[in-house]
Amino acid sequence: MRLERKLNDDGGLLLTPLIDMIFLVVIFFMLNTTLSINPAIKVELPSAYTSQAVVEREVVVTLTASGELYVGAEAVVLERFAAELKKEMVRLGTDKMILQADETLVYRHLVEVMDLARLTGVESVSLVTDAKSIPE
Repeated sequence: MRLERKLNDDGGLLLTPLIDMIFLVVIFFMLNTTLSINPAIKVELPSAYTSQAVVEREVVVTLTASGELYVGAEAVVLERFAAELKKEMVRLGTDKMILQADETLVYRHLVEVMDLARLTGVESVSLVTDAKSIPE
């Protein structure tokens, strides 16, 4: 005797392709979104072809064209920079620093801040730039 088998088809919605598409859209927006580190501090960043978005929690140090120095959003004087940087590094639990400096800044000021950061214990310094398109 031969029995017919019934296929169990509920006719429901397939969620796997939907979830895959949602993940792809989220990844697309994460990769194509430019993140502003601190929009309250005006800095004209230099351009670079290899510019990347910042995605990690690191100590952000900003140098403006007029020579003002910021650790995070707090303005600091150069004499207190090492102490404030160390305090921020302990708070975030990192030894990495992101340095965004105005493109018209005197090179001496940039080197001085980077030198003090190294003495404070910063292991890695990343320079922030704007993305530049490759000429064809």
